[in-house]
Amino acid sequence: MKRAAAPIFFFVCCAAFGFYLLKVSSPYASQEQSQKNVLAILEKPPMASNVEATVFVKAAAKIEPAVVNIDTSGTKETGTDFFGHPVGYSFVGKGSGVLISPDGYIVTNSHVIDDARIIRIGMTDGQSFDARVIGADPQTDLAVIKIDGTKLPFAEFGDSEALRVGEYVIAIGNPLGVGTTVTHGIVSATDRKNLPVGDGRIIAQAIQTDAPINKGNSGGALANVNGQLVGINTAIKTDGGGSLGIGFAIPTNFARNIVKTLIAQGKGAAENKGQPYLGVVAVPLDDKQAAFLGIPPGMGVTIDVFALSPADTAGLKRGTVVVSIDGMNISKTDDIRNVVRKHKPGDTVTLTVVHGDGSKAKVPVKVGRRPDGLK
Repeated sequence: MKRAAAPIFFFVCCAAFGFYLLKVSSPYASQEQSQKNVLAILEKPPMASNVEATVFVKAAAKIEPAVVNIDTSGTKETGTDFFGHPVGYSFVGKGSGVLISPDGYIVTNSHVIDDARIIRIGMTDGQSFDARVIGADPQTDLAVIKIDGTKLPFAEFGDSEALRVGEYVIAIGNPLGVGTTVTHGIVSATDRKNLPVGDGRIIAQAIQTDAPINKGNSGGALANVNGQLVGINTAIKTDGGGSLGIGFAIPTNFARNIVKTLIAQGKGAAENKGQPYLGVVAVPLDDKQAAFLGIPPGMGVTIDVFALSPADTAGLKRGTVVVSIDGMNISKTDDIRNVVRKHKPGDTVTLTVVHGDGSKAKVPVKVGRRPDGLK
């Protein structure tokens, strides 16, 4: 019996070992182990980065908070109609600017804010402000605008005359509206003069750089490797609208004198903080539309909404029907203006509106400041 048991035992061991090999070598087992391995890798914390900050990183960190995004909306007049009324078209635009003081003075290009009804400033920390124009000089393509703030980040001026050809610089702005962007390059030339850059604009003095600059960078910062402001980006040479590595910035030593004049001769910071403003135009509500929406006769107005206005920010759209504000019935086109006049910029009013399906909604709107020059 013992001799017969030995072969059986050997056979059982071989079978078990073969089964084990089959299991561990099967595709399923291999896939399962591979999955465990990769999950284990993903569970590990990221490795600490010991890469030393470059001069570009340090320069960008210093000046980037002072560079702002600018959104504009307005109307360009193209002539007059048969009755002598001005006609034109509405537009929205994007650009950049640089804070030069902790209380909100911003330098940008004149062409960035041309004909703008509303100028909206966006900062890198997410804050948003409405700006007013202090002064603009189309000849030099420089402008100063102002937001109401305190302890804001601002740029340190560098000596643009100390720049040398071949020196590294960084360009910061809002190219193509994608958001604050940093690029770098070198100074290609320091003394470009009387450069025609389109739309009848001629730059009296300019720094040339190959740092990529695109549409939307206008008014942004050109900084040296110390993070100091040495130029205001203003134009590019291009065949198709994109960057070809030929960009121009107005040197700060030249710009500072223009900016000082604009501030001294322009609208003071304390001058007229503006009337309350929603950014809507009311038109009478059609009787048929009122009946369709279930609105009693003599109630409600239809509104048109200006881009970037407080009403636009609150989500109101063209064709919205407003029936009351803060519980006060709206029945005539002047009613909205009369109610809003009782408030001051910064207050919140609640509009009751009627949607196209007849449903009502209450929409809070923060009252803004009436833009400069708005008739």
